[in-house]
Amino acid sequence: MKMRVAASVAVTVLATMTLAGCQFITPQDTSLPYTQGDGVNGSVGDVRFRNLFLIDGPENTASLVGVVASSSSSATSVTLQWTGAQGPETKTLEIPASGLISLSTTPSTPAASVPGAAASVILEDVKADPGALFPITFSSSSKDKDVRIPVLTGSFSQYATLVPTPTPTETPSPDVTDSLAPTDGATPTPTPTDSLAG
Repeated sequence: MKMRVAASVAVTVLATMTLAGCQFITPQDTSLPYTQGDGVNGSVGDVRFRNLFLIDGPENTASLVGVVASSSSSATSVTLQWTGAQGPETKTLEIPASGLISLSTTPSTPAASVPGAAASVILEDVKADPGALFPITFSSSSKDKDVRIPVLTGSFSQYATLVPTPTPTETPSPDVTDSLAPTDGATPTPTPTDSLAG
């Protein structure tokens, strides 16, 4: 009887030690950092960006949404570079000293919850497919950071107002007077009508 009790205790102790050891071997998801939002976070030099994502728009356009901040005591510039249909495209943002910029499709009406300046970064002629990750390189203080930014759509109600509209292209209207003017520089001779002929 004593042998059975001792064996039972030994098995229980061994099982407890084995199960308890899992927490030292297997990483716990709750202890890992993650982005609490739809976008991505990161930093380059003194510049930090938070919750960045793209909203897909019509005619191969996309709008960059999120917050870009600087911890520097002086104004800081950050350059964004991506690849469009015509090749590399760039956009430079000037961030105030120890300030931030809210990126929105319509910078005149930034989110009330985000203080600071506002700017708009609209990508044109790009292949930014919803559900994919679009690469943008951030450069500041002679440092570069390649960021893969998630592409979302305006089908969600909270993003419906963030869908970009393509920049309209102006087509010159034909000048009517030019089409009536003689091409050889001669003055046109009026043709008599039947009512005036004798």
